[in-house]
Amino acid sequence: MKFFPSLFCERLVVAFGFFALAISALRADDWPQWLGPQRDAVWRESGIVEKFPESGVKVRWRVPIGGGYAGPAVARGRVYVVDRQLAKGATNPVNAFARGEIPGSERVLCLNEADGKILW
Repeated sequence: MKFFPSLFCERLVVAFGFFALAISALRADDWPQWLGPQRDAVWRESGIVEKFPESGVKVRWRVPIGGGYAGPAVARGRVYVVDRQLAKGATNPVNAFARGEIPGSERVLCLNEADGKILW
């Protein structure tokens, strides 16, 4: 199977949007680190939606981000995400895991959980 960076990025943005929507809509506990508060990938909330409506979920906001190797962290009304910004005119290599070959730089974004605005 061949890797398509643009498709991966689009899916990452959509997944991030759904994740942020679920977190903000439920007013759940923070997910401040990899694998959650206890680093065991267990969500201990109650009232979790078990099935999305057939019409889909309502997306409250979206933020374009580049590809990356980390998931978002959510704490105290903020969403933190790490992504990679390609250098001007550069393209992703065929092998998505060839990090030493990807021209550009990584960045950390801090977003407002309520509306997705970039805080820093």
